[in-house]
Amino acid sequence: MILDEDIVLTEYKNKEEYSKPNPSVNVYIALFTTAHARLKLYELLDILQERVLYMDTDSCIYNDDGSEACKKIESMMGNKLGDLTDEIVSKHNANHIKQFISAGPKDYSMKLDTEKLVSCCKGFRLNAEVEKRLH
Repeated sequence: MILDEDIVLTEYKNKEEYSKPNPSVNVYIALFTTAHARLKLYELLDILQERVLYMDTDSCIYNDDGSEACKKIESMMGNKLGDLTDEIVSKHNANHIKQFISAGPKDYSMKLDTEKLVSCCKGFRLNAEVEKRLH
């Protein structure tokens, strides 16, 4: 229940038959973290505008055209909590995407500058055997 613009009252009931209480879990921190991440994504979309090619709940693929907007996004990258990360570099050991195609949420493929192909297709589990058949 929203009490005023600065205060929200929340309540939850723990159902014992579904879970055991965990003293190290704080539902309010989880709520804040999720909400803050969504606001960060909205900020990113507002800056990039039409440069956005794809987005999901925690990611954004965009055309880096060297504009001031893209430079601003680059300045927001780092390795601290709340910073943006470039997964093309950190996760795939590449510098940029050469080709990108998407058919919708969680359904995309991209070819990196290292010639590596990266694909995500909701409902498909990409193990070595499936990847060999798809490529």
